[in-house]
Amino acid sequence: MNPDLHDDTWIRCGTSLLWEAEALHRVCSAENVRSLREFLRLYRAGWPEDTLALINNRTLVIAGLEAAMDTLPPDEAEEWYEQTVYPAVLDFQEHVADGGREAALLIWLADRSRVFYHAAENAYHWHCSGAYRQSSLPLGRCIWNGAESSVRRIVTFGADKKETWAGLFHPRIS
Repeated sequence: MNPDLHDDTWIRCGTSLLWEAEALHRVCSAENVRSLREFLRLYRAGWPEDTLALINNRTLVIAGLEAAMDTLPPDEAEEWYEQTVYPAVLDFQEHVADGGREAALLIWLADRSRVFYHAAENAYHWHCSGAYRQSSLPLGRCIWNGAESSVRRIVTFGADKKETWAGLFHPRIS
């Protein structure tokens, strides 16, 4: 496992999953968060600059990933993510972020308790809910094409100076 990330690199580059509200608030207010649906529309439109509106010209925050994961059976959700969301994430990295170095994509997940690390697979998973609560989705394979070897845990410090695991950062997917 890679060392934890204690600085704010994740705000400026790479692709991150974020679930700690205080960390999100440091980046933007709720009205700046875009929906997954809007993210996919921007992708299909070729990332038009007039509607992209990156936060501080560096960051795009999207939400809604978990809702989409929860609406489909796990095998269908995994296939949909790999075929629909992953290409959009990769395209954002290549065409907006100049290979991942010039802009960040933050994917907001409201429930950190549903993310877990499966050590035997060296992979992060998402606990499904409802009728599929006994299943999980390979989050890293869906979002980062299985490149968990480069993933770092985002660690922030709260007002109380305690370390908090705020998310997962990947500098560049392929």
